[in-house]
Order: sequence, then C-alpha cells, then structure tokens
Amino acid sequence: MKHVLGLGLVLLLSSNCAAYAQFNRAASNFTLQGPAEQGGSVVKDATGKNCLDVEAAARPQTVNREMLDHVVSLKNNCSRTIKVKLCYYNSDSCKQFDVQAYKRVDTILGTMRGVSLFRYTLNQK
Repeated sequence: MKHVLGLGLVLLLSSNCAAYAQFNRAASNFTLQGPAEQGGSVVKDATGKNCLDVEAAARPQTVNREMLDHVVSLKNNCSRTIKVKLCYYNSDSCKQFDVQAYKRVDTILGTMRGVSLFRYTLNQK
C-alpha cells in the first residue's frame, strides 16, 4: 500500500487501484470514499457529462466518535429530475429518492461502529 501525503490529505493506493482519501482536521476526521459502483445506465447531459456529482464520506458522530455515519451527497447538474437508488455494495440495504434539477441531496446510507471504508452502488434513471 502506498501513502501519499500533502497538506493534511492522505491518499492510500492499494494494489487493486482503489483510492481512498482521509482528511484530518482538529475537530473531525472524514474518510472520503472511492467512486460508486454503477448499477446500470448513467444519466448524461447533452455534452456527454454525467449529470450527477457523487461524493461519499464516513463521518464520526459528535457524541460517540467510534460511530461513523456513511454520508453520500448527490448534486444534479442537469435540467431534469433523476431517480436514484443508493445501496451498500451487494446488499439490500438501500435508499431511494429523486434528485431535482440543479439540486443537491445529502443522505446517510447507514451508521456503523468503526467502519470507515464502505462500498456503495448507485442506480439512476
């Protein structure tokens, strides 16, 4: 495993090319996740860019820092509503919602003790 350091950002590159970044601040520790596994077609705009910007992070809770919320943020950069199904990878633990045109949706996929890295799938229509 290779560690790359710079300005409070730690990038971990493993042999299977998965990348995870951890950003440390005095008040909080966020563990940014790799990209979502796509579970079908991807909605694109007229120029061929993906409509959804997706970010995911494990965020410690304030009271009990061992409990980590798995937060996923979706920003729709297109002029149409996108239906989303967000799941843990190979799991039936899912959330479904609509991301309105030019809006952002932040959701907690789940909460786990001590699990800072998670995989998730994203289906969009």
